[in-house]
Amino acid sequence: MKIENLIKFLNENRVHYAIIGAQACAAHGFVRATEDIDILVDPEEENILRVKSALEMFGYDTADASVQDFQTRKILFRQYWIETDIHPFAAGIETKSALQNKVPGEYEGVPTFFASLDDLIKMKKAAGRPKDKEDLRYLREIKRQKEKQKK
Repeated sequence: MKIENLIKFLNENRVHYAIIGAQACAAHGFVRATEDIDILVDPEEENILRVKSALEMFGYDTADASVQDFQTRKILFRQYWIETDIHPFAAGIETKSALQNKVPGEYEGVPTFFASLDDLIKMKKAAGRPKDKEDLRYLREIKRQKEKQKK
């Protein structure tokens, strides 16, 4: 299975989500190696049930993760070579707002949604890890270039 299959299942289940983390950085123009996909999800129960369905279609076993688990903490799934982190929240942003600000894009030809550049910058700033600080430097430059092009 490939990440694009997971995205197809999220879409088929009408999950309210946005890809965050390094995959979102790549969508905005800064590519770096990553071994996972981070997905921000609406923590409402109906959406979480759709998330679980999509993950199960992909082959993940979600039986030990309750709806409440999905609503209150990041959950990591690992199978095949893919590590998937499901986030009901992320530092630096409000989930509902970030999901409203998400931008459409594609991953390997599959329609998907990514965190907006501004929200991604907020998340990277709040996370503060060395790799996030490095990402932040590039993302701010991308934002500066985009603003310059608008003028």
